[in-house]
Amino acid sequence: MNPSYKQVTKARYIARVAELAREIFPNVYRKLGGKNGLLLAETYQNEDLTEDEIRDGVNYFLIYLGSREVGYFALDLSPVGGMCISRLYLCEDVRGRGIGRGVLTYAQRLAEGDGRTRVFLKVWARDLQAEAFCKKRGFRPAGVETVEALPGVTMELKTWEKLWR
Repeated sequence: MNPSYKQVTKARYIARVAELAREIFPNVYRKLGGKNGLLLAETYQNEDLTEDEIRDGVNYFLIYLGSREVGYFALDLSPVGGMCISRLYLCEDVRGRGIGRGVLTYAQRLAEGDGRTRVFLKVWARDLQAEAFCKKRGFRPAGVETVEALPGVTMELKTWEKLWR
């Protein structure tokens, strides 16, 4: 079954992004402990933050397999000449099925159609699965910034870049 995408514009879908984050983050960030994963979701993917980002021009999309919501991604159009996939999260049971690869293809088509020549992808450094995904898809490291993710917890956010002509 191929995934489909629905752009998030209404409050109920913004709420669903926050709910998915609360489901997904504890698994993705299990090395920090389940409680901290949930705290990250409440800090970085709450309804207010998501609504603010949408208002500032970031496009959020829910990912569906059939009628089931299995994840979400966000496209930031602010980089000059590029597009940034600032968020890409999938439920654990659907990872490894090519859904992330499909999102990258979708983003690249949108970027090319808009005359953009590169796509950026942001992932937390030391997330070996995410970094391997970037490398396998032809992305190259483009920068690192240190972020205080939670009080007393600093993490590095790595930006990856893919160029084409």
